[in-house]
Amino acid sequence: MQAAPFCALVSRLVDLTGLPLPVLANQARIPPAMVHGLLHGRDGRRPTRIPHDCARRLLALDERTLVKLARLQRSQ
Repeated sequence: MQAAPFCALVSRLVDLTGLPLPVLANQARIPPAMVHGLLHGRDGRRPTRIPHDCARRLLALDERTLVKLARLQRSQ
């Protein structure tokens, strides 16, 4: 699956919530390295493709739930 839309999605979720990348990865149930790679790339290059299961899990994330989680983490 093409990675570009998911790079944009991860970037948006980080901007929206301010959640650390490992927390976002945990919520999506994907490896933290995948989230890091989508945002920052590897050796200066972003991935061109991602596995279908990772794509499905990222799409399944609920923004409202992530915003609530971010608020909870900030209040602790």
